[in-house]
Amino acid sequence: MTESGDGFVEWRPDVDPEFDEKAFPGLGIPVRAIRGWTQYTLFGEPTGPRRANEQYRPGPVWRGFPVPTTDAEKLLGYLGANWISRAEFVTALLDCEVLVPALSTGEPLVRPVPSGQEVIAYSSSAKVPGRYPHRWRVTVRELLADRPSTGLTLDPGTGLVRSLTAAELADAGPGERRPQVAEPAPEAGPEVAEALPALVAEFGVEPPDLLARHLRYAVDHARDHHFELPPEDCVRYLRGFAWQYRNGVRRRAGQEPQWPADLGAHGLIAHVDEDARPRPVPWTFGKFSAFGTVAARFAWHRIVGAYVGFAIGDALGGGATDSLPLGGLTRHLLFHTDIVLRGLPPVPTGEVPATLPEPDPVGWLAVATRHAGPAPAEFSALLATALAATPASAVGIDGVDAERYAKDIARELTGSAADAEVTEGVELLISLFQALLTRDAFALPVHLRLREIGGDLATSTLALREDRDADDVTQLESIGDGRSVRSVLGRALFAAAKRGHDPAAAITLAAWSGPVAGALAGALIGARVGVPGLPWVTKLPDLGLLDDVASDVFWYFNRNGLQTETAEHARWERRYPSGRFTAKPKGPDLRSRLRGSLLAGAIGDALGAKTEFDSIDRIREIAGPEGITDFIPAYGGVGRITDDTQMTLFTLEGLIRAHAQRRRTGSADVVHSLQQAYQRWLHTQGVAWDRARGPQSDVPAPDGWLVTHQELFSRRAPGLTCFGELEAYGRSGVRGTIERPVNNSKGCGGVMRAAPVALWSDDLAEVFRLGAESAALTHGHPSGYLSSGCFAVLVHGLLHGKPLLDALAAARDELVKHPGHEEQSAALDAALALAEQGPPTPEKLETLGQGNVGETALSMSVYVALTTTDADTALLAAVNHSGDSDSTGSVCGNLVGAMYGEEALRGSWLEQLELRDVIVGLADDALTEFGPDAPGDDRWFARYPVD
Repeated sequence: MTESGDGFVEWRPDVDPEFDEKAFPGLGIPVRAIRGWTQYTLFGEPTGPRRANEQYRPGPVWRGFPVPTTDAEKLLGYLGANWISRAEFVTALLDCEVLVPALSTGEPLVRPVPSGQEVIAYSSSAKVPGRYPHRWRVTVRELLADRPSTGLTLDPGTGLVRSLTAAELADAGPGERRPQVAEPAPEAGPEVAEALPALVAEFGVEPPDLLARHLRYAVDHARDHHFELPPEDCVRYLRGFAWQYRNGVRRRAGQEPQWPADLGAHGLIAHVDEDARPRPVPWTFGKFSAFGTVAARFAWHRIVGAYVGFAIGDALGGGATDSLPLGGLTRHLLFHTDIVLRGLPPVPTGEVPATLPEPDPVGWLAVATRHAGPAPAEFSALLATALAATPASAVGIDGVDAERYAKDIARELTGSAADAEVTEGVELLISLFQALLTRDAFALPVHLRLREIGGDLATSTLALREDRDADDVTQLESIGDGRSVRSVLGRALFAAAKRGHDPAAAITLAAWSGPVAGALAGALIGARVGVPGLPWVTKLPDLGLLDDVASDVFWYFNRNGLQTETAEHARWERRYPSGRFTAKPKGPDLRSRLRGSLLAGAIGDALGAKTEFDSIDRIREIAGPEGITDFIPAYGGVGRITDDTQMTLFTLEGLIRAHAQRRRTGSADVVHSLQQAYQRWLHTQGVAWDRARGPQSDVPAPDGWLVTHQELFSRRAPGLTCFGELEAYGRSGVRGTIERPVNNSKGCGGVMRAAPVALWSDDLAEVFRLGAESAALTHGHPSGYLSSGCFAVLVHGLLHGKPLLDALAAARDELVKHPGHEEQSAALDAALALAEQGPPTPEKLETLGQGNVGETALSMSVYVALTTTDADTALLAAVNHSGDSDSTGSVCGNLVGAMYGEEALRGSWLEQLELRDVIVGLADDALTEFGPDAPGDDRWFARYPVD
């Protein structure tokens, strides 16, 4: 207590509500759990002043840990949030109750460890594996009282395991001992023991142990999904199964089945058969699948949770309260799902169908959902296709990029109606759903998955979440108008990210913005927590239909279609009649496109190397009346590249190093890595390393794999602007930025090296930003760096199989968001207009410019790519003009190589191309680093070290 001018006051700690002071009085209040201090008068009235606590750390649930149900789980969260030390954790844990599986001998379960042995214990009943029906509830102190050399393993197999050594536990000191209490598993308790014989007698079940065996099955599979069946669920499931048994007997006797009027009260829900008739089945509570636990990429309970959560959010967003009827958007989701299942062959091949079927207006699903409300008319409703398509990425087929497969299917679902904003939103959602549907016991929450995915929408969402005390609705309303695709998606992401630890609050918040945002947030929450974690599930009259269709989705994509279940072919064909499947013609894969882009860029560079800035007349004098038709010797050989390709390779190396650093250390400044890559290139041009590296680097010599290739140590007419600005950085260490331009140059030196930036992210805004920032290191005019951002987005689309015009539209959509875009936009418009006049000629090409500045290098290359139909023709057209022929050849080559792939390039050019093996090796390394199985060994990090 202190004295102020207004009298006596005291500073009271504002303790994070997640910290339970009553449960752990001996811990005291951890300083990191104190949000700050508020001043109060002697009479307990706040005076207003408040002091922040710089040591405060958000609580475990806010950070993404599961909501605790026991004191032991609370302590685990406090330790994970760094609120308490490991020693404090051990001391407090001693007096917490845990559950210890008991063997048939009555002894606890132990496991050997190098230091002796450890007792296995669990912090809550739901975590105990089903194979241990008998447990002891006991404090850790009592458990270890007579085992002085025994450690403790807490919660093995849950993803949040903690192992404590005997030495740690021995140092905790004495305390009160409390007796252990025998506690059977819920399925082995008195409620179930009483219900079993009564149900056997009531329903005439034979053999008498049939119900008990099916309960064992249910319990085991629920625990495989990390859920527990409490006694009331066990009894409800048994009653539902008994009804199913009785009606099976009736069918075999030629009698009609009889079902109770209130299915839910008897442990049943209504699935729907192929004739749209109700098909009552025992309800599994969303905790286990009727066909067991399948080793699959995605978890069954999460897929069902996503569909059910979608329906809840849709209904709430449409204004429903007491009951949650089927909304029109959910009906569309089910139709999209039906289209996918009917459009693919019985056994998934990883091929995208050439066409998807139309919704069946008289099929079983149309009949079963005809009572649904109207679908929202807004364009954002197309985002629902993301959930219908995501499960496709569960297919495990060699050579198939599963995520790309799902995104391609989504593209077919949305069709030509989808603009770049819809496509970008759907692909972001697919990436999110993929991460959330994991089979892992612990699924990371939405906000952590957004941080992994990155991009400007994720960044803005996470920034809003940081202000946890701000009013949720006020923040929600700040995210656009609530009607555009981006605004609706942003609102759904915000609700799921900020209130994901409270599913009811998250879905309610999103639904305030309407059915689309509500449905998307509900699906994201449901994908993480499953049906058991969702609110208001029993208010869904169509719960059985949702459970049924979602189970079909899981079964098809996670059990490899009907390959191993031929007996199901007839039923499946009645339910999802597929017709004749025709695969969409397959273009080059990503490896072929990336190699093709880099190789064709180098070929175009080499084709134009000899005649850079020569007039077309001079070119015809040198090469003949048709102009350049093959390599012309330059720089002492045939197929020699210039600075354009050299710098492109160093761009790609910088990206690989930044990505590897982010994996290794958790963070990376990618623009810094690109700057350092360009300083290594500067060294290859004859500048001593101590003058090239810059004051920000203390690396004694240029490192990494790329710089070991001596062929790069050759000056090939480097641009004066690039060279001069990199030399300046070597002296000052001050890098150029968009906000602080180093000059007013718009030369093509930025765009010519930017193609690899397309790999950095799937977020187009992020790709554009990095492309522009990479060019701004040396070029300060908007046309010098915006051309680079636009080019990177364009190449990104082509690498992922987009048609050129679609990729160009997406790139232009990003371009116009930035000040100073007018010059580049006008140049692209001129290229599109000129393309309507037919195939390219040198004279037509020259009307667009010389290619020596950013906007014309890009527009001329786009024009050529639009008006040719193969890589050879495009490359030759791009270098036959009066201007910067090697740069237009390089930029156009990056485009057409990504369009047509490596296989489309002329063999004789590839054979003669300088550094071909280095280019291919670097491309393959990039795919490895940016792929799902990036190496983590010392050899890889020596090849691509930290900058």
